Amino acid sequence: MPQDVNPIIDRLCEAFPALFNRQTPKPLKIGVGHELLALAGVHPAWADLNRMDLRRALKVYTHGFRYRQALAAGGPRYDLDGQPVGEVTPEQQADAQAPRKKTATASAASATTPPAAPALSPAERQALFKEVMAMAIPGKLDVTLKINQLPQAKPASPGAMLFAVQADERTVIVEMKNKQWNTLKKAAENYPQWVAAITGKLGDAIEGGFRLENPSVQVFEKKAKPETAAMPPAAEPAAPAAPAPEPSPKTASALGYAKMTLKGRVTSKTEA
Repeated sequence: MPQDVNPIIDRLCEAFPALFNRQTPKPLKIGVGHELLALAGVHPAWADLNRMDLRRALKVYTHGFRYRQALAAGGPRYDLDGQPVGEVTPEQQADAQAPRKKTATASAASATTPPAAPALSPAERQALFKEVMAMAIPGKLDVTLKINQLPQAKPASPGAMLFAVQADERTVIVEMKNKQWNTLKKAAENYPQWVAAITGKLGDAIEGGFRLENPSVQVFEKKAKPETAAMPPAAEPAAPAAPAPEPSPKTASALGYAKMTLKGRVTSKTEA
């Protein structure tokens, strides 16, 4: 595994502070690398360095984000004593301003992974933050809390109530006018489910959180979705039953009774 070259870069900054600086690097004069390589393993302070490690450290330094910015800005180049020697050519400026060329391996990898931002040290990140802060534009910051239950509150004054909300591991103290507080109370009394959006400005910091100033309130009723009962599947119509045969009429002779005449005279079977 390649050795970390950052300690070597730190030693360059200590030995030649007029030239090497991580925060404000200067363009190196042409040939300064050969001068440094000649000192590796020879100079008493660099007796433990070899040329390969020093060459790698110089490559990392000159390919750094801030060093390329210094080249892109143009101007003079400098020697080990910090004296100007030569100029950055327009071609070198254009090369520093152009996006870095990707190797075949890097191109193949970028097809599947997003490009990574240049790695910055903590000190470089702080310097970058300061640069960005200097370019800040005006805006407006609002903080919105969402609650779905009535908090416990205490009177802060005759016309205001004070309560706290725990959100994202921070405690937010809210001082709300009585009219706004009554809006929350009505929501808790009238709605089975509701949510209130409390929006205000970021106030003074407190232990574990902050105060929310000038709050405004919006209440929304949350209506539960109607639950549709599962309907049983419709029964298939039964096949019509075959009509029952009509009973055949039973005659008196079939039953063994004597026949009745219209006049009511009884006759025997032999007479019939």
